[in-house]
Amino acid sequence: MDWDKSRLSHHLTRMEKRGLVERKPMDLDRGVQVVITAAGQAALREALPIVSMAIRKHFLGPLTPQDIESITKMAERSKEQP
Repeated sequence: MDWDKSRLSHHLTRMEKRGLVERKPMDLDRGVQVVITAAGQAALREALPIVSMAIRKHFLGPLTPQDIESITKMAERSKEQP
C-alpha cells in the first residue's frame, strides 16, 4: 500500500474502535503489530462474498471467456517468476 502513515493510522484507529483489529506494541521499537480479531475475521467472512460478486460484475463481467483465460494464463506465469 502506498498510504502515508497518518492515513493508515487513521484507518487502523477506526477499525480498532469497531473491534476489528488490535495493535500490539513491538518490543524493540515504537512500531506496532496489527492483529485481526475474531470480530474482524467474522466481518471479513461476511464481506468476502459481496466483494467477490462486485469484482466479478465490474472487472470480469465485460470480459469474454477468452479474455479471462488469457489473464489467468498470465497470472499463472507471473507466479512462476522468482
